[in-house]
Amino acid sequence: MANNLGARKEGGWVVYSMPPDVCKTPMGSSMVPVPYPITSQLSDATGVVKSVKINGNPVVVFDQSKTPSSAGDTPGSGTGIKSGTVGKKCEPLDKSSTVRAGKKWMVRHGDKFWMNGG
Repeated sequence: MANNLGARKEGGWVVYSMPPDVCKTPMGSSMVPVPYPITSQLSDATGVVKSVKINGNPVVVFDQSKTPSSAGDTPGSGTGIKSGTVGKKCEPLDKSSTVRAGKKWMVRHGDKFWMNGG
């Protein structure tokens, strides 16, 4: 049996970027690429399944749930080198292949997310 915990809309559940978001950041008269670690809070998640709860909180599911914003890269006002964005949404990339909630695959602790708008 798996030890994976189901992701839910709850305070304390945070999505962390594994590689940094490299953003063009103003330094003097130049725009310098600077790496920023970014995070997003599952307590802000939208598109959760409200009819299914884990510890009393709605379940985060694949291909429906997302967090509307990310934080940590706002000093990079010249936008991300790869993403072309700053502070954008995060969406699940991985999911369970055996457990569903509301007919959608459930997202678990440790599943990867597209960060900052993908």
